[in-house]
Amino acid sequence: MELFIERVRNIIDTCWESFSAKVGGGLISVNKEASMQLQFAYLLKNTMELTLHHSDEQVRIELETGVPVAGRMRECDIVLEIEKGDEKCFLPIEMKYYREFASSGGKRGASDIFMKDVHVDIELIESYQMNPFFISGIVLVMTDLKRLVYPTSKTGKKWDYDISNGTSIKGVQQFDTPIGGKPVDIVISGNYDFEWNQVGGHYFLILENIEI
Repeated sequence: MELFIERVRNIIDTCWESFSAKVGGGLISVNKEASMQLQFAYLLKNTMELTLHHSDEQVRIELETGVPVAGRMRECDIVLEIEKGDEKCFLPIEMKYYREFASSGGKRGASDIFMKDVHVDIELIESYQMNPFFISGIVLVMTDLKRLVYPTSKTGKKWDYDISNGTSIKGVQQFDTPIGGKPVDIVISGNYDFEWNQVGGHYFLILENIEI
């Protein structure tokens, strides 16, 4: 089962690399987070069969799947149900997208909420593992706003939720700086390296808990 899961993770990485290239090269147009999710899920669906090496292996892709977290249901963007024989596990994927300009043409603003929400998604991915059969998940992030990735300065409280290139989260950390006048209480336990990849006018990030 471990080797099968590893193949699935490798395909996710490959699909993210392909998705990044297609968006950066103009083959895929993404206007909002929902279209990002659908386009990436389409790539997964058409590629995941490459992971199947035996007749008792199967991978199912579910969108907006309800997962219980701390007594309430949260909708995970993508959940992969991985089966081999009598064994089963679930691999969750959360996705975030921030555009500098909205579809109307005006600047979106609220980049501080986006940065905080990336941390929320990391916490969610970790929280999903509290459920039976859920394994370590993945957070996929995309933006076209260069200063979030390569800032010339880091002034303001939003940088308490730093997502810029080269940032790392190591071990248990709490993030509680209020954003948008609302209290925040995020606890992240894993280890993550923020290593962005630029393709065209977009920046792409994959976050997975790494062993140290």
